[in-house]
Amino acid sequence: MTKTPTRSTHKPLPNGGPLPPPVPLTAEDYERAARADSTVKEYAKDIRYMARDGCAVPSSPADVVAWLTKAATLLAPATMQRRLVALSVWHKQNGHPSPVANAKVKRVFAGICRTVGTNQRTVKPLVRDDLLSVLAAVDRQSPMIAARDSALLLLAFASALRRSNLVTIKVEHLTPHAQGLDIFIPRSKTDPGKGRVLSVPNALGDKCPVKALAHWLAVSGVDAGYVFRSVNKHGHVGKEKLDVGSVGRIVKRAVALSGRDASEYSSHSGRAGFVTSAAMAGMPAFQIAHVTDHRGLQSLQKYMRVIEQRRIASLL
Repeated sequence: MTKTPTRSTHKPLPNGGPLPPPVPLTAEDYERAARADSTVKEYAKDIRYMARDGCAVPSSPADVVAWLTKAATLLAPATMQRRLVALSVWHKQNGHPSPVANAKVKRVFAGICRTVGTNQRTVKPLVRDDLLSVLAAVDRQSPMIAARDSALLLLAFASALRRSNLVTIKVEHLTPHAQGLDIFIPRSKTDPGKGRVLSVPNALGDKCPVKALAHWLAVSGVDAGYVFRSVNKHGHVGKEKLDVGSVGRIVKRAVALSGRDASEYSSHSGRAGFVTSAAMAGMPAFQIAHVTDHRGLQSLQKYMRVIEQRRIASLL
């Protein structure tokens, strides 16, 4: 007999008495679980931004067209598209027809894309040589912050993990071995439940992600739970995981310390740096995708195409 999954809505009773029976999971529970927490938060944020900018929620097609017309001169098409997706999801979840499916809304948005263009802002990749230079600057910080930031930056590059995965790594997910370190990733953007094991090899030089991570764990005293945590100005390590937004701030601060323009970099720069560096080293696209966990090769082409073009000799 198949056991029905359940969830508990009660905390243990103070007197140690028995708990009420758990509540069976509903279709809505499963639907919420299908999206990453970060996606749900971003959708909610997008809805708040649209409401702030004068778009009624629930919305009519006319409301959305008016918002698109106003936003066309303020937002990138990619941002507008994400907010339209969030608006559509909100309407469907709350039992309303989606105004985004309206033909006029689609035509107006298509016209904006053709008029403004759809090129997305791309952040600068933190390639190997630049990363080593940045790490030298990071070492000038207080010892505890330098240990954490070095481990985070090196692992972000070597693993090509997204920021949401970096901050949720736990000590229990780490398996050191002679060749490097295995990291169990319980869930990701492209794999919400099955999980996968990512292997990070030992580096040949001094700046090794495996050694840097071991050093951070040793000096911080973190021996269980989340690996990356906050560090205050006195060098005290927090108990909770590092906020996902802190990854970008750490990258920008490190880049600025090295004398570079921090506005050109983001939390994605380590991941982009791995892809770019791997392509420059001649690593096949399928091997790069295996590390980055891309579902297909299309997303990698924007990196690969530039590298391939640079290899073409001049005909003059």
